Amino acid sequence: MDFFQRNLLTNLTVSYVSIKENLDINNILKVNYYKLGIILDIDCPQSEIIFKQFNGNQLPYNESYFWLMLTESNAVPINLFQDLPLSIATEITVALRENNSYTLYDVYNFSHRHGGKLNVTYMGYWTFNDGLRNELTQYKYKRRQNFHKLALNVSIHVDHDPLPDFHTYILNPINRHVDTMMRYNYALIVQLMDYYNITMNLSRGTTWGYLNNGTWNGIIGDMLRGIVDISATPYLFKAARMDVCDYTVQSYVARASIIFRHPKTSDVRNVFLMPFTEDVWYLILIVAVIYWLLLLLTVKIELYYDNYPKKCTLDTNPSSETALITIAAICQQGLSDGPRIYSGRIVFLSLFLWGLLLIQFYSASVVGSLLSEPPRFINTLKDLADSSLDVGIEDMAYNYDVLAKSPNPDVHELNRKKIQTSKKRKIEPFLTAEEGLKKVKKGGYAFQVDVATAYKIIADTFSQDEICDLAEIQLFPVERIATAVKKHSPFKKMVTYGLRKIVEHGVPGHLRYVWQPGRPQCPESHSAKPVPVALKEFSPALLSLFMGIALALLVMLIEMYIKRRKDRGQMESSLEPSHLEVASNLCFSDLDQFDFHTVEPEDVSN
Repeated sequence: MDFFQRNLLTNLTVSYVSIKENLDINNILKVNYYKLGIILDIDCPQSEIIFKQFNGNQLPYNESYFWLMLTESNAVPINLFQDLPLSIATEITVALRENNSYTLYDVYNFSHRHGGKLNVTYMGYWTFNDGLRNELTQYKYKRRQNFHKLALNVSIHVDHDPLPDFHTYILNPINRHVDTMMRYNYALIVQLMDYYNITMNLSRGTTWGYLNNGTWNGIIGDMLRGIVDISATPYLFKAARMDVCDYTVQSYVARASIIFRHPKTSDVRNVFLMPFTEDVWYLILIVAVIYWLLLLLTVKIELYYDNYPKKCTLDTNPSSETALITIAAICQQGLSDGPRIYSGRIVFLSLFLWGLLLIQFYSASVVGSLLSEPPRFINTLKDLADSSLDVGIEDMAYNYDVLAKSPNPDVHELNRKKIQTSKKRKIEPFLTAEEGLKKVKKGGYAFQVDVATAYKIIADTFSQDEICDLAEIQLFPVERIATAVKKHSPFKKMVTYGLRKIVEHGVPGHLRYVWQPGRPQCPESHSAKPVPVALKEFSPALLSLFMGIALALLVMLIEMYIKRRKDRGQMESSLEPSHLEVASNLCFSDLDQFDFHTVEPEDVSN
């Protein structure tokens, strides 16, 4: 006791508790310390009360409690520890007293619940003169590495049918683009089992595990019921799961993207209006009106002062003709008529010079935009929500959950506009990866899918041009997913240490090469290939042409109708009665100049 007073009381808080029948071990050990040391004299007859209460209150023999058990026996009392629920995380040191020295032993069981055997390892000694000599210098989970083929329960969930059989499917990269995350992580768990020499009892879980009506289902539910020890299916970090499971090592990076073939041009704006911004178009219109007014003014002045006979349409219809001259100058089309005075000609020349510069910038921009690599204008979720693309989601359980609970307002806007079914949008948005990417291949469709699944299908089914058209937008941030165990599981630090050693040795890099297909690359030479102009990009020009033809035909029909009405009116006015009477009087008066006589018929006899 003098040793404890001299060395321990200076830095530690020590409480002495006498063992009684009514001892409440639960309240005694409920302190705000992560680690608590307990010194117990197991030679005391009342020490069994401590073990019974510890087991009755289901307090684990884990790393939170560091036991130092003192005895004057010459051997570790195996029978006392044989039935205790010890585990790999247990911290029990048994000190055998001999005079003024103690021989120390490390006592633990890999897992009493799984039928593990008690392990007693020589730890070192303590003497008054030499102090403590600890010969167990290795990290605890390094020296307790060999489980001697002890069987632990592992569960994995897969979404697709395991073909040809379950064990072959999860171990081999058959159709590696499906269930990639689960099978990749299972390969790490297999390495972990080999590292600790553990036998695995593998089962297939129904789902990851979600809280449904206050009860956890799937693998998490199995872990809470003690059926499963380690989940081979990794988990996203979620606040709701923190109370029921412990995360170990981030073993997988999940990246689900919205993949689509980027449109050549924006549907929001016509390609023939793209060279100039909206304010520039308004400014061009204003300048054109000013030139038209100046031309009209010079023509009016010319007609006022000149006495030339009006021979051309510029003299007879100056307003419409000057408007045509202005439009012709902008479109670089010539006219036969022009102003004759110098001021009008100066306006005329400056108008065509302005039109020449304008058409150069415009035509160069249009041709360049049609023949060069089109810019990517859909870069965010908001751009996608405002575009004409339809959106689909891979039919995976976690996508339903993340869409409903995402804190990103852009995700909710996209969900409302493009994903949720409504009266106008009755198409089911949740599809398999194969169905969704088939629509992406046709164009006009965006599909959210795990890239590990998508890249393999894209490499096998898309052409080179289609691959080069692909663009990606992150619907959710890149998620780092970790292997999980039950809350307060004794295997947590064991799994963490083992997986970190596996990561240090570069095994995940090799597994990523095996299980995760890389993104299909667009060759650099593709940018040098001429891009053909599709009918969709050229359709505004054809539409303008047909509209002009239709308008010209309509105006021509109206003019023909007006001309016919005018000619019919003139004809009717020329056939009025007054004109007929005058004509008849003239005709009868002219007959007087003729000498009319009667012609007798000849005699029949002659």
